[in-house]
Amino acid sequence: MEEELDRRVAALGRKGHRAVAVGIVRGGKRAFAGWSADGAAPDGSTLFEIGSITKVFTGVLLADMVLRSEVALDDPLSVHLPGPRPAWRHREPTLLELATHRSGLPNTPGAMRRDELRYALGLSRRDPWASVTEPDYHRLVAAESPRRPPGTRGRYSSLAVGLLGDALAARAGTSYERLLTERVLEPLGMTDTAVTVPASHAGRLLAGHSRRGRPRPPLQDLMPAAGSLRSSTEDMLRFLAACLQPPPGGIGEALTLAQQPRAEVAKRVQIGLCWLIVSTPAHGRVVWHNGGTWGFRSFAGFAPDHGSAAVVLSNTARSVDRLGFDLAQGRPQESAPRSVAKDDR
Repeated sequence: MEEELDRRVAALGRKGHRAVAVGIVRGGKRAFAGWSADGAAPDGSTLFEIGSITKVFTGVLLADMVLRSEVALDDPLSVHLPGPRPAWRHREPTLLELATHRSGLPNTPGAMRRDELRYALGLSRRDPWASVTEPDYHRLVAAESPRRPPGTRGRYSSLAVGLLGDALAARAGTSYERLLTERVLEPLGMTDTAVTVPASHAGRLLAGHSRRGRPRPPLQDLMPAAGSLRSSTEDMLRFLAACLQPPPGGIGEALTLAQQPRAEVAKRVQIGLCWLIVSTPAHGRVVWHNGGTWGFRSFAGFAPDHGSAAVVLSNTARSVDRLGFDLAQGRPQESAPRSVAKDDR
């Protein structure tokens, strides 16, 4: 298993990545491989930005709070988030609609979209979020006014999940990061995963790179619940192993609830509480999410029918989805299902 993993990670790395770390769970056993274009290869404790995989953790947090009767999936956003909120043209979305990308909100605040695209494409050298303050962000949120009513057509939205995380934190009277740590990360023993990397761990966090290998700054977009977590391969394997075989007690029930399908996204693709679920007759189900920031790409997924899981982390803005799907299902390399989640945060 280790030899296969080393070979496939090296093959991925040579496709323009600076450093790659991969972990798998298969048959109850775990394996890890790291690769670097120069210098020491990352190990299981090396930290990467995991981008939109953060949304999955927000979904588990939502499930936990539902099980504790602190919130309900059909609660409107304003029940728990006093403001600021978009100027809804129709009714406001529920927490479930935020978690399943059926709120009608765009991926990022409208005023930021063009600047984000220019920066992602390398047409601008200025991080569009670098000078955005919290009051600025509140004004951006309040300026949104979705044309479509919630609960209809799906529209992938980091903004929606960001507001969901804000609502959960407001309900608990604490910050999103502290709430997630207490309710999800600590119960699972995930000591390497955080929004804010402590000084003692800073030397383990890799710097990100654009698709062409240029340095990229850390993500700082004021939507922590949507894409701001940093994590290690070891921590992500702990999480995926727990998703495959949920432990007894509250956190196990939350992991199970978060995986339950809630809406159709596309043919053979459903969505749970932020988890995406793709099903094919040949390979069964894969529960997954990918992620991307200015300088990182990631994939995390598991196949319940096969008892296997995989995480792929890179500090270069190049997709890792194909290898992720192949390893999660324990099958020879072939084309991954067509991505239905944004991997550009």
